[in-house]
Order: sequence, then structure tokens, then C-alpha cells
Amino acid sequence: MKRFVLSFSILISSSFYNCNENGVGFLPPVNNKYPSKLNTEWEYNTVMIIEYYDSTGIISEIDTMFSDNTIVRVVSTKDTLAEYNNLIKFECHDLSNPVQKSLNWYSNSDSGFISIAYSNAGATQPILPKLSGKRYLTLDEFLSITNSSTQNFFSVPDKVFSDSILYYQVPRKALAYPLTLNKRWVELITPWYRERYVNRITNISFNGQLVNCYEIKVDWPGFNNIEFNDFISLSHGLVRREILADSIMITDPVNPDSGSYGRVSTYSNLVRINQ
Repeated sequence: MKRFVLSFSILISSSFYNCNENGVGFLPPVNNKYPSKLNTEWEYNTVMIIEYYDSTGIISEIDTMFSDNTIVRVVSTKDTLAEYNNLIKFECHDLSNPVQKSLNWYSNSDSGFISIAYSNAGATQPILPKLSGKRYLTLDEFLSITNSSTQNFFSVPDKVFSDSILYYQVPRKALAYPLTLNKRWVELITPWYRERYVNRITNISFNGQLVNCYEIKVDWPGFNNIEFNDFISLSHGLVRREILADSIMITDPVNPDSGSYGRVSTYSNLVRINQ
């Protein structure tokens, strides 16, 4: 197994620990909204596992890639942008590069947790798969298509590399309140149509305690080989993220046409929270 070290920002991600299925022991949440108290801080790490298929479809090689830990903090709860008031402002940076920060603004209203704007979405790195036979995606573009919070809590932005505040053409509903089993909503309509839904209620053990979580999945027409699972606690935030993409082309950045097919699994882990 080969090991690499990557550094890419994860705005809000999670941890993968043992969980009790079907919500056994689930307690109703004390809060009914995503936690957004001023100065709340999360720390995350992420691991990406790439499994390469041989010509017979058997996994022949595995690469494991680790990201730098990332800090996410609520720096304001009353920001005003354009016609939007009382926005929650999240600041995100890698531990190895605290100067380079991305910002995201959300409305946390009674109807939902809605992404409004962002700035400095982050740098890209040349790795991964080919898109529609036209060109090869960078790592961040791939993660964005798989719903990475590198760019936004749940959504890919319209562009990157900008210190300016950029607004989503249509605000994107990350969560629809109240969260209930089987609830479904439209997350975004551009550049793709995508829905999200609460698949089940479960408990995840984090730091020796059970955390009540909603497993939220993506219904994304045209991207059937990508599975995206978030485990969200209304007390802790996003506690676990799984991005599972199968049968995609893994490219060599030096010789991109030499890529092979494989399975990419990304797990993001909450390692600390201060509230």
C-alpha cells in the first residue's frame, strides 16, 4: 500500500466510528437547527482510499492519501450581504496554512440551513478522473462533483480562486427543517439538479459518547456511480461524511491518458469540537 500526504480544505466534515443501526436509543434533539453558535470550532481530518481495478475488474492496488487537519470556526452570526441579514459566517483553514482561509455564509432560518455565498474556495491539485471524455478533473473539482465541502458545506460553487464574495445564483438548501425520517428536499438546481433526503436515524460513537445523527443521502440524476452520505447531529454538526465513487478513471497527472479505472472512497472525520 502506498501512502501520500495531501493538503486540501474541508469546510465541514466528520468521523467514522461504530454506530447503532436504525436509530436504536435515539433521543430527540435538543436543538432543531444546525449548530452555529459564535466561536464554535471543529477540527477534521480526511482520508481518501483509491482502489485500482485490473483488466478483470479485481482490485489490484490500493493507495491511501491523507489530508492535513482542517479547522472550521463560526466567526460571525450577524453578517449582512446584499439583501441578506443575520448570516452565519464560517471560516476554514488547513493547520499547515492558517493564512489561506475560505469563507462561507449561510442562512440558518426556521425553514432550513441555506448556503448564500462564499469566497476563496481554494486551490486545485492535478489528479483524478476524466469527465465526459473531454478533460481530466483536478482533485478539488472531483471532490466538488462528489459534493465536497472543500468548496461549500454541501455544494460546488460556480468558480474558484477568488477573494471576492461570490453569490450562488440560486441559494442552496443544505438542510430542510425540521429534519425527519424520509424527508426530501431540492438542494440545488444549477449546475445540476440534486435532491437530498433523510435515509435513517442512527447513533454514532464519538469520543466515547453516542451522538444522535440523521443519515442524509443524495439523489443525483446522472451520477449513479457516486454515493454521498452525511451523518448530521443537531448538537455536533456534521459528524461523518462518506464520498464513494465507483468505476471512475484514475489519471496520472504527468501522463493523463494513461489512467486506469478504480473506486475512490473518501472519509472525513471529526476529531475535536469546541462549543
